[in-house]
Amino acid sequence: MHYSTGSQEESGILNKLEVLDLSYNRLNDSIWSFVGELSSIKTLYLRDYVGLYGAVHNLTNLGRIENLFMEGANILDEFLGSIRFMTSIQVLSLKDCALDGILPITGLCELKTLRELDISRTGLIRDQKTTTGFGVTLPWCLANLTSLQLLDITSNQFTGNIAQSPLINLTSLEYLAISNNDFQIPISFKSFFNHSKLKFIESLNNPLLEEEDFLATFPSFQLIGLRLSNSEHGRITRSFPHFLYHQHDLKMVELSQIGFGGKFPNWLFDNNARMETLLLSGNSVGGPLLLPSHYMIKLLALDISNNHLEGFIPYKIGSSFPSLEFLNMSTNNFEGDIPSSLGDMIALTGLDLSNNRLSGVVPVHLAMGCRLLEFLKLSNNKLKGPILPSLNNLTQLAILYSDNNSFTEIPPNLSLSYLMVLNVGSNQLVGKIPVIIGSMSLLVLVMSANHLEGPIPMEFCQLKNIMLLDLSENNITGGIPSCFNSSFIDIIRLSKNKLHGPFPMQFQDLPLVELDLSYNQFSGNIPTWIGSLSNLEVLLLQNNHFEGNIPKELCHLSNLTLIDLSFNNLFGSIIPCISNIEFNGIPEHGRDFTSFRLFSQPSFQLELRMVLKGEVSQIDMFMRTGAPEEVEFETKGMSLTYKGTVLYLFSGINLSHNRLSGPIPHEIGNLIHIKVLNLSHNNLTGTIPATFSNLKSIESLDLSYNHLYGKIPSQLTELNFLAVFNLSYNNLSGRMPPRVNQFGIFESNSYFGNPLLCGEPLPMKCNAAYPPPSTRRAAFNGSEEDSRFMDMDVFYASFAGSYVAVVLAIVAILFINPYWRREWFHLVEVFLTSSYYFVADNLVCPVRGFLWK
Repeated sequence: MHYSTGSQEESGILNKLEVLDLSYNRLNDSIWSFVGELSSIKTLYLRDYVGLYGAVHNLTNLGRIENLFMEGANILDEFLGSIRFMTSIQVLSLKDCALDGILPITGLCELKTLRELDISRTGLIRDQKTTTGFGVTLPWCLANLTSLQLLDITSNQFTGNIAQSPLINLTSLEYLAISNNDFQIPISFKSFFNHSKLKFIESLNNPLLEEEDFLATFPSFQLIGLRLSNSEHGRITRSFPHFLYHQHDLKMVELSQIGFGGKFPNWLFDNNARMETLLLSGNSVGGPLLLPSHYMIKLLALDISNNHLEGFIPYKIGSSFPSLEFLNMSTNNFEGDIPSSLGDMIALTGLDLSNNRLSGVVPVHLAMGCRLLEFLKLSNNKLKGPILPSLNNLTQLAILYSDNNSFTEIPPNLSLSYLMVLNVGSNQLVGKIPVIIGSMSLLVLVMSANHLEGPIPMEFCQLKNIMLLDLSENNITGGIPSCFNSSFIDIIRLSKNKLHGPFPMQFQDLPLVELDLSYNQFSGNIPTWIGSLSNLEVLLLQNNHFEGNIPKELCHLSNLTLIDLSFNNLFGSIIPCISNIEFNGIPEHGRDFTSFRLFSQPSFQLELRMVLKGEVSQIDMFMRTGAPEEVEFETKGMSLTYKGTVLYLFSGINLSHNRLSGPIPHEIGNLIHIKVLNLSHNNLTGTIPATFSNLKSIESLDLSYNHLYGKIPSQLTELNFLAVFNLSYNNLSGRMPPRVNQFGIFESNSYFGNPLLCGEPLPMKCNAAYPPPSTRRAAFNGSEEDSRFMDMDVFYASFAGSYVAVVLAIVAILFINPYWRREWFHLVEVFLTSSYYFVADNLVCPVRGFLWK
């Protein structure tokens, strides 16, 4: 590409240009020659995909540039090698750049005028000479940057102890961001006590090191912001570092996931009256919550979640923090009532009191005073009464979590027109489902594990944007409203109710990912149109009255990972095409079912603001706020619940307790990712397919209570993850597979009810004189199978041997003992005499009497 300055008039205008933004273009390296002709240029923006892939030939004419912003650009390391020619540069940002090659750090080290350097998230491939382990230590030549005020090296692979790095010589630093590396951070920060200009330190997810505090020494800096969190390398066991006691200008403090103990540090409030944010989640702070000695009128966010705080929440908490916008007190040991003074926080938009031992009712003053409240989480407490006072001013409430309490009522006049997420699961709600729910703008509705009864209200047809509907574990009766339709719904959970009728036609055109109709009274056939639910990943229909054949259209569900059709009246054969489905676990496409976690993260206030102000799509917001994923699936001999991230790894088929017949399709051996296969309690015949040896990921295999015969394939010993194996009550025969690998853990109860099996761990030994019976091959004529399930040759041989053994034993006893021999012949004589007179009295005499007559 060629650039020209054009006419003399145009050239004169461009030569006066000081700021040039060429971002978001596809440029090549001739751009440097063009910029070099602009004599007044001082600030250059080349952000995002500018495509500077070619070599950099000459930057000597760019010595006047003071500010260069190349965030997200694709550049070669040769550029950094030539950057030393930019002798006037003061600000250099290479954030998110895709740098190639080794880090030419010497070029950066020569920029003596540099005041701000941002090389965060560059994914650098570093000089082998400076690497230690998997990362790289900071080169000491960085100490030459004596004018540096801002340094951001976040999210690279730097390592080493920062107390033994060039950072200790950069005394002009005001802002230091070193998060998401592998630095070792001494918690006392005594090596930085001479950095008198230091205002902000951010070190998240680096390992913190415990060291002795020196009480007689004081830092020369006064921080405005401090953000620290520990990586997974361990936890700090001592209390807060001593240097914090000498800070008086702090506005933002985050000390999360570290493990600090002791009492609540209310001295942070007393020493820093202008504090705006305090995040202390994930520590071991105990005792009561201590309020500051003065009102914290500037405090906007307070997160003390995941600690060991106990006792009552101070009743004056509202007046102590009157300007709070976000308050997270979850996962502590608070008890007693919710203080009414929370209603004095008129700016409050997010409140999380979940996972405590709070009791009583939701205060009316809270519901009336916090009119800006958008997020309210009360889960896992002992609260009772209505989920919210019928008299409230919560016109902005968008997310309400009241699950796992003892709430008994949803007020019939509750008006929450902006509510998007409502979770009232696992409470004591009684009566019918309130029809007012149909007038809400819900995306997520969870009412599971209550005592609700009656039909699903027709008003639910107004929930056109619903994405998750969970009414499971209630006493709901009737059918699905015929008008029910939502083009956004992903998940329907209606299990453990008293719903009846045929498979709901209303679900035919829905974009379902999970459908759970288990433990109801649905009947009829599974419809063939189920194959059109192309997004379906979880299908649970167990414990109903479905009958007929398994539709082959199920094989069209390529995303399926869990299917449970057990405890129905299905008959016919297992469809071989089910092997076309990979059963490879739930795809990680962004869904997060682990629960709504905004308040568990340090940046919860930012995330919440983004969600509730529309900066995140409704779909994305649902992915964040989906009710906890929980699937009940029978495996390993019991009904287990799989939830959270475990579901991303789990896959299974359960067709047990039906009337399925015919052989097990050998194609099922192609399901190499499946974890659970349960075909028990059916009428399956034939042999166990040797292709089952391909089920390398299987953990539970149950084929019990069928009519399978033949040998157990020795190839099954190759299944190294098999933990549960049940072949009991079939007609299997022959020698047991060798007790190697996983087969060494299976005892005789895995093989009960197969009398023709022999060898360990069974009590019946395989006798060398009578070699174990060979596997009887199934003989089929078309679709008709041989109706005999036992190897008859083996049966006759066993019977003859037993008969001969008994006769020989009797003869031996009579020969040895003369007394028993006399008794034996006496018994025979008595038996013959009795038999004669029985026949004579009961048959001969009546016949003679009849003829005489």
